Amino acid sequence: MAASETKERIAEALASLLNHNTFDKITVREIADEAEVHRKTFYYYFADKYELLSFVYEHFIVEAPRHEQPLTLTLENWRPAVIQLLERIADHSKIFLNAYPYDDGVWRQSMNEFVASRLSILLHAMPEYRYLKEDVIDTSAEFIAAGSLGIINKWADGSFTASPRTVLDQITTANRLMNGILDRWKLS
Repeated sequence: MAASETKERIAEALASLLNHNTFDKITVREIADEAEVHRKTFYYYFADKYELLSFVYEHFIVEAPRHEQPLTLTLENWRPAVIQLLERIADHSKIFLNAYPYDDGVWRQSMNEFVASRLSILLHAMPEYRYLKEDVIDTSAEFIAAGSLGIINKWADGSFTASPRTVLDQITTANRLMNGILDRWKLS
């Protein structure tokens, strides 16, 4: 079996276990047994179950699944791309809800890095921001990502009752309100 297949099988094992149990109750032994690999094999690929969970978040929720065509983010298609991401989160809600409250910040870190890096690309593409230094754009992207993640986490805490489109509208409205506050602050 290829190394990438073994790594994926271990990740699939954790995802499967998360459908029935919370992350804090799952052991490395259970993950290895579910994946039908030795514990040493688990540790060959992952330092601990938190590193594995980061991989699961990335490959099952954040990134487009293998059967989907990855979307290149542009100023023209960012809304459908964000809705697609929110739909993947909702589709994996059982995994998410059984892991997120117990993951010691793994979700927040993984998602913040993912969203901030995509936002940075978009901000760099906007002509009105080309004069800004790269670190200013990157810091702005991190700020927006943190706020967006707060809204996504609130959505999760509410058991995903709102639609992905509603969540995106909440994120864009919050950013518009913040821009309005900052514009008024500059004028005073």
